[in-house]
Amino acid sequence: MFIDSRLFRHSPLGMNFRNYLVRKSNPLASLRLAKDKVSFKHLLVENGIPTPHTYHEIHDFSDMKLVSALPDEFVIKPSKSFGGKGVVLLKRKEDFFVNPSGDKYSVNAVKFHVRKILDGDYSGYLEQDNAIIEERIYPSEKIHFKNLLGLPDIRIFCYDFEPVMAMMRYPTFKSKGRSNLTLGGIGMGLNLENGSINYIHSKKDHAEFISEDLGIPPSFRMPGWEEMKAIARKSSELANLRISGVDIILDPNDRVMVLEINGRPGLEIQNINEASLLEAIRAQEALRLRAGQIVPASGGDF
Repeated sequence: MFIDSRLFRHSPLGMNFRNYLVRKSNPLASLRLAKDKVSFKHLLVENGIPTPHTYHEIHDFSDMKLVSALPDEFVIKPSKSFGGKGVVLLKRKEDFFVNPSGDKYSVNAVKFHVRKILDGDYSGYLEQDNAIIEERIYPSEKIHFKNLLGLPDIRIFCYDFEPVMAMMRYPTFKSKGRSNLTLGGIGMGLNLENGSINYIHSKKDHAEFISEDLGIPPSFRMPGWEEMKAIARKSSELANLRISGVDIILDPNDRVMVLEINGRPGLEIQNINEASLLEAIRAQEALRLRAGQIVPASGGDF
């Protein structure tokens, strides 16, 4: 492990129990909706929740002509991928495109990548997939610290539609501009009450940082923090996911936007926060019980 025993003085939420809670809490139809980024984005737009604009949806090879009409900057992502697989950020440079780390893509290379998406190479189950050509969003200056390359996102873990833990995933050159922790992004644990940064970890390098390492001011508070939590609640309710991970970004105008929702959210967030999701869920259920609301999704197995 890349952290000390502070986390494990408390019982972390394990994968087996997480899977049990997901089966108990999240309807299959809702899990399918969360997995399909195209359908979920439509739901967000219908309900007035900001999300990056979609230029094109490529459903089959007959749509490949759309690749010849790409904007100067865009993001390609599979509709059904997870863990950042298959996501590429590109910007036009003369007669080719480049990603944030400088790798070059010809138009034919872009088409080849789209073909791989359609063939299901990134879906996890080799099922036919759709490719989304989406607006590229740059980050707010308020979350632009040292070594940033790409767009940070904020993962809010919700239980019973209520935020119980959060982190910011910070992309670097090592992660090629993508925020995923397994690809080299840096994780910053966020205080749920005020949006300050508790801990900073790199999963890939097994390293810990302090705020000064990245030039983060001690007084930092996540801009729009209350709005982010409110949008996470609404997004999980719209998707009917009692357990979810809502991914949120902050654009150059400090506008809060939703990227996607995950119905089987990963557990790395508790390592980044050096805190137990199991305890956070127990605390949320205790609040509901005190309020006289009917719970739990856990079946009382805590």
